[in-house]
Amino acid sequence: MDIELAQIRPKLGDVEYNLEEHLEILQTSSADCVIFPELSLTGYVLRDLVYEVFKEAEKAVTKIVDNSKCAIFGTIKEVRPGILRNSAVISIEGNYDYIYKFYLPTYGLFEERRYFQPGDPLSDVKIFKYKGINFGVVICEDAWHPEPIEALALKGADAVFIPASSPMRRLEENLLIENNWESLIKAHSLMYGIWTAFVNAVGSQEEEYFWGGSMVSSPQGTIKVKAKKFEEDRIFTKIDLEDVRKARFFSSFRDHNRDFHRLLSNL
Repeated sequence: MDIELAQIRPKLGDVEYNLEEHLEILQTSSADCVIFPELSLTGYVLRDLVYEVFKEAEKAVTKIVDNSKCAIFGTIKEVRPGILRNSAVISIEGNYDYIYKFYLPTYGLFEERRYFQPGDPLSDVKIFKYKGINFGVVICEDAWHPEPIEALALKGADAVFIPASSPMRRLEENLLIENNWESLIKAHSLMYGIWTAFVNAVGSQEEEYFWGGSMVSSPQGTIKVKAKKFEEDRIFTKIDLEDVRKARFFSSFRDHNRDFHRLLSNL
């Protein structure tokens, strides 16, 4: 499966503008599947604007579904009246489903628990299939915890896509958060024998600046492609099952010891 990471600069609260950018990219992409960042239809730093844009964002979903072969993009979903979730839509040839963010950061600049309800792991860990590839999707903060991606790998994912809105943090000789994300996606790939793709937003939203730098790791922990920093970019790579097979011949991730989770649940 050929994938495109669409590193875009969402306009905060401007669903119409963001929708048009999604459609333009989808119409010009040569990839089998296009992945956009977290909350790509709405922008991330919404605060109370969440309550004004979620209905418009929900209406925009079907327009993308109708104009894509396979697309993964970020939006807000009202799962019950007044209950909103930070969501990603997985659209495959006219059919679509949602996954929801499990871990909602509420520290520093992040305020997600004020606005969103977390997903339920017992019902919302899902595997999708396209072009012979089983894949899962987690949203940004979920990748900073071991359980969501481990669960997807054990359920059969060959690849995991991570739509994100990661803002700039400490700038030393290079961008520390970029190094952190690279280490993180390599670790997931190496531990579980999967392709891992991180798709970040770019540009300013209110007082925050998103740095881009989207990247893909092979199951061997090699960064195969990386997007530019601080500007919009579109990058492509191929998800190859042979790399998954080779990595898993020399991996024991399938030997999951559930007693560790029993221990952790009591700590």
